[in-house]
Amino acid sequence: MMFKSHLVVASAGFVSYVHYYNGGNWQFNWELAVGFLCVLAGACLPDIDHPSSTVGKRLTFISYPIRVIFGHRGITHSLISVAAILYLSIRFESIYISWIALGYLLHLAGDYLTDAGIPLLYPSRKRFRFLLVGSTNSASEYVMVGIVMLAVLFYVTNF
Repeated sequence: MMFKSHLVVASAGFVSYVHYYNGGNWQFNWELAVGFLCVLAGACLPDIDHPSSTVGKRLTFISYPIRVIFGHRGITHSLISVAAILYLSIRFESIYISWIALGYLLHLAGDYLTDAGIPLLYPSRKRFRFLLVGSTNSASEYVMVGIVMLAVLFYVTNF
């Protein structure tokens, strides 16, 4: 998925989670604002393994070595990375690192919907993908993102 699509999916996941957790009665405050930014940051992190990605361009000194050692959609697109972030969240008792983990997981969910899939069980080379997949940067990506947006809209407005 493209950068903007990942941000939309992460935003939808954040709104859905907060809506569910607060029983539909929630006020946006500074703590949630920071949490939202953490979710968006987490949604960018898996593509640090691609030097041409938005985050990879800003952190080339990290991006290139990860790309050389693990390749794109390697370890950074697996459950190992999610588990590492969750471990840090528990270790440092940080809700904000938990928000980053949520964003990270939502990025993987987005890539799960593409034809390239994701190696959830890295170092296994098996890639997991949804039954109905589309190509990155294709019309199907926009359709899937639109469906996610509509689903969240219906969920939070109780249609």
